[in-house]
Amino acid sequence: MRGRARKKRGRVTDRRARWRRWLLIALVIGVLALNAVFIAGWLMFQNVPSWYEPVHIPPEQLQAVRDDLVATFDGLSHAMANAEGPFDCRCTQDQVNAWMAAREEIWPMWRAWFPGEVTDPFVAFDATGVRLAGTCQRAGVQTVVNVELEVVATDDGIAMKLRKVSGGGLPIPKGWIYDRLAKLDREVWPAGKRTRYQFGDGRLPRLSDLFEGVVFPNGWVWQNPKRRFRVTAIKFVPGEVVVTLTPEPLDSQPFDDWSSR
Repeated sequence: MRGRARKKRGRVTDRRARWRRWLLIALVIGVLALNAVFIAGWLMFQNVPSWYEPVHIPPEQLQAVRDDLVATFDGLSHAMANAEGPFDCRCTQDQVNAWMAAREEIWPMWRAWFPGEVTDPFVAFDATGVRLAGTCQRAGVQTVVNVELEVVATDDGIAMKLRKVSGGGLPIPKGWIYDRLAKLDREVWPAGKRTRYQFGDGRLPRLSDLFEGVVFPNGWVWQNPKRRFRVTAIKFVPGEVVVTLTPEPLDSQPFDDWSSR
């Protein structure tokens, strides 16, 4: 009897040992799987888009960048003064990226518009629209935040929609983006108002609505010379955007400053 009891206890002990071994193996596999998921997620978060190539302007080239920006606006002013019908305004992404790289020297107000934790902004044009990216440093973590923006000229105005916002290769929650756009609406952007640079009744939309899609007014007033125009077409090709502007004759309508009426 005692021998059978000892054998039975031995079998129970063996089963418990086997269960402990299987449980230990399962825990090890679970920990390894979690680590693999964490590493994969971290690598995706650290992923840098292949098109992201931020530009750095040496000090000796800053004046040339300023001159290019001034020449672009002077050419646009000349076309606006002399155009008898629609004309195209072209900008390459190389030009835009050079202007943004020299932003602190060209337009110090940039700091009020751009988050301080984002550096090295870069824009890319392709057939689908605009891609924007910048290096974001927050709480000791660095990643490249990239944005896909759809821009289309319609009869009603300039339609814009945020298609995607990602950190590396991972999507960023819409709520986080919404909060930051809403802050711009409150502090900087005149949402729901008109400006002295517009004509017509269109009001500026809220930036926080970009995920749902917004429509910006397309009736504007060029200041030098002072002439009304509309944005009637926007075409994107790799590396370039072509905007068609259609001037209109000016009348005596006053232009309001930041007006909420």
